[in-house]
Amino acid sequence: MIKFKQIAVAVALAGTFAAAHAAPVSITTPNGNVNGITAFDWAPSPVLAQGGNQAFVNFINNPGGGTVEGMNGGMGYGFNVFSQGRLAVLQGGTGAAASSLYNGSGSTAGKYEITFELAYQEVVTTALAVPGANIAVFDFAKVQTNNYFRVYVKDLDSDAAANYAAGTGFNSGTLVFDGTIAPGAAGSVSNFNANTGALAPVGSDGQPLNGTSSLSGTPSVTGSGATPEFDLLTVLPNFIDESFWNSELVSFLVTNISQNLPFQSVDPSELIAGQVPDIGAVNGGTICGPTGCAAAGPDIIFQTDFNGPVQGIPEPGTLALAGLALGGLALARRRKA
Repeated sequence: MIKFKQIAVAVALAGTFAAAHAAPVSITTPNGNVNGITAFDWAPSPVLAQGGNQAFVNFINNPGGGTVEGMNGGMGYGFNVFSQGRLAVLQGGTGAAASSLYNGSGSTAGKYEITFELAYQEVVTTALAVPGANIAVFDFAKVQTNNYFRVYVKDLDSDAAANYAAGTGFNSGTLVFDGTIAPGAAGSVSNFNANTGALAPVGSDGQPLNGTSSLSGTPSVTGSGATPEFDLLTVLPNFIDESFWNSELVSFLVTNISQNLPFQSVDPSELIAGQVPDIGAVNGGTICGPTGCAAAGPDIIFQTDFNGPVQGIPEPGTLALAGLALGGLALARRRKA
């Protein structure tokens, strides 16, 4: 019989073969094929940290009382993250359909749109409130109960484009990817530093023709942060539409994730992945005194921007041939034994 060690070697070799032959991917859109895609460059998008501001305050008031564990073992206070957005550029993409991707500007006639929505859990593992500043460190929660990254595509000749101000249309069209978010190789810890002494309106994209969110004029803390990369293929995806993806995906990441306040490139949506933000009178605001801190509202919203390097196997048959070769090698070893 074939020894388990030989099977393990064969599997490892197959994985190495796949990684070595990873290449740009191609997709089939409502307007035709786009080839040679190296990354999905998503447009700036709104993010809702649902309960994030309250979790920050809870840590300030009781740093040893957290019950949610992060990936690095620290205990803290958990909250939900939601986001949504549209694709701006298919990096490296060639073909007529590459130029008919709708990126939010101009007419939608003859265009198609690719959108996403996501959710996952984080935990506040460090919180510090000092005069004029709030400093927080977050970790990816070890146990995830509401975690997804979904990609949709739709023909704008028959469907309406997504609306950032209203927060609608990001989960309509055809679902082509439904995966689970996991920390990438860059780690799981993120941060956000807020200037609480320099308030500014939440902000917007400054384009009234795109609509205006009622949240845009709300006072807000200002600041910035960053999140490490996310891996969308570490956990087996729930669904991949093979009629859209013309390559077997071997890598799909979310990288270069920035966090900023105020909003400058996009409107803060009235709905974010179906959730209504509750930011109170001051987005991210806290009031601290001798007996502790209180949150102006339980949630905080901010703007993010990221891209998604993607790789695939251009010829699935090639990997199949490699598998046959490895199988033949194992069979030869068995006969020799």
